Amino acid sequence: MDKFTTCSLIRHGLIPCTPWNPKLAFTIKLMELFRAWTKTISDLHGDAFKPSRSQQFSVSYDVFLGLLDNIDRRVMRALARDTPNWCLINCCSGCMYKLEGEEELEFSILVTMDGNDSLKCVLRREAKDFDDEGNLIPGESKERFDPLAARAGKDYFIPREKVNLWSKDRVDDPHGAARGCEERWKNLADDASKRMWGVYNETGVFICLCRHRFILLVADMVCSGESSKYPLAVVNELMEVFGAAIGAGYDIGCGLASTLWNSPLGAKALLKKFTFLVSAFHGHTHNRLCQLLYLASYVLGLGLEDLEGCERFFSRSNSMAGSVRYASVFHRLQTLTSYFKHFNTHETYTNLSKFLVNNYWQALEILEGESALHSAMQAAGIDDVSEFPKRLESEFKFLKSLMADSEEDTLQMEYYQRLVKDSNASTTVRRHAQENFDKAWAEVQETEIRMGVKDRWLDTSPEWAEAAHLVSTKRYRLALLKLECLVVQRMFELTKMNLSQTGYKLRKHIAKALQSIVPPGRQLSWSEVIEYAFLADFDLLRKPAELGEVRPWATPVARLLLDKYFKIERAREEIKRCNIEIH
Repeated sequence: MDKFTTCSLIRHGLIPCTPWNPKLAFTIKLMELFRAWTKTISDLHGDAFKPSRSQQFSVSYDVFLGLLDNIDRRVMRALARDTPNWCLINCCSGCMYKLEGEEELEFSILVTMDGNDSLKCVLRREAKDFDDEGNLIPGESKERFDPLAARAGKDYFIPREKVNLWSKDRVDDPHGAARGCEERWKNLADDASKRMWGVYNETGVFICLCRHRFILLVADMVCSGESSKYPLAVVNELMEVFGAAIGAGYDIGCGLASTLWNSPLGAKALLKKFTFLVSAFHGHTHNRLCQLLYLASYVLGLGLEDLEGCERFFSRSNSMAGSVRYASVFHRLQTLTSYFKHFNTHETYTNLSKFLVNNYWQALEILEGESALHSAMQAAGIDDVSEFPKRLESEFKFLKSLMADSEEDTLQMEYYQRLVKDSNASTTVRRHAQENFDKAWAEVQETEIRMGVKDRWLDTSPEWAEAAHLVSTKRYRLALLKLECLVVQRMFELTKMNLSQTGYKLRKHIAKALQSIVPPGRQLSWSEVIEYAFLADFDLLRKPAELGEVRPWATPVARLLLDKYFKIERAREEIKRCNIEIH
């Protein structure tokens, strides 16, 4: 005889709504039906909807899921699969299973990571109050401590304590402010997003998937945007579990790589050969110099992987936003964990063979174009494919040389600009002229001392003309940088694409900069501009006048052949990786 009424009910296939003196219970068969076809329950039972029934049913359903969870844990324990990180180590057979004598790849495992703010959860507070001065005081959180919440998502979620170990105040990144690409991908940086942090407790999730789309790790973003502590926490877990030679794609992998090397994880990442990469779609909005180092097309051993799995996952998980927005901490974790488990087991795993076959066919189709590449090489006067890596290296050195002006050129430009400022100051209104003149004169003298100028430059001296040319070239390059930023914005404002008057002021700014070049920059026709496949082509316009003729790798035909060659090389690597993963 059962000691408790609830035990007797469960033995007969019923789940009560309350642990003591239950008056209403739901059958286990009904729970199974609810999982498969929730919206039809009321119709199937022919019962009118009652507001209290939702709460009662929710309680019973929590018990049902708890039973399933306990059964799963007992089964895993009986199979000796309850060791730490067992689910993570064994979730993907293609990535994790290794055979004896298996050929080593450049990357032992490829993952992609990204953050998403759709699955945020409102921080429920007590009634608001005001202090003596009338300032609003936020109420205390209504969320009570739930010991089951920590266990709800432990197979996927990284504990918040581990994530906070990599917060900003514990990571030294002195060079972070100098990165150009990261400024284009500032997630949640606007004022509206900052105000959002006061409304939501969990502002989203940061997720990591393997290349086959299995969910590996998840971190809750708590009262913050997509800060560096989340990817660093994921990197630490990956290195702890999977060891060396991990390749990870991220929107701003170039900037995060610098953060990683300057963090306490830097030495460990260097030892284990951890590599940050830039995903294929986002990579084309980075500057060309960054692309040459991080873009998927040019990375040895990456194959045809585009590292955009997170975007595909978010396009499906966003539909859960409404169900978790006002949920408790436990129910939010319960919902997300159930979905992650379903996604891995019933969607990703069942499509694994299809994924490998499609990738294999795609690689074979690309390799069929190898003969066309050799024909085009002969027509372009390229003797051997070994020329392409050399051209890529040459392009990198060329763009690197344009990153910073020499100290002498910088001083010349500074001296010229201060002389111009001095000239302008001397012709201003008399009330301000003397003050500005003295200030500008002092700056000119300071620069002359630093440069060691004996005879002051005049507007007729050759040094004046040379410095004026350097300044105009510099303005031209800055105008191109602004052009890149405009293109990036337009890529994500598709509704405005190709509308008239878009970017009119910036085009006028660029036109004036072009007119100031001596000699004038090469005029481009619209037909040439629309042939530029990526923003990288605009970097080729930053060619100093003294270089004369265009370099061999800078012509449109040469660039198409370069990309075709590296696409074929990546296809060969993809076949090699697929052969290993299939076995």
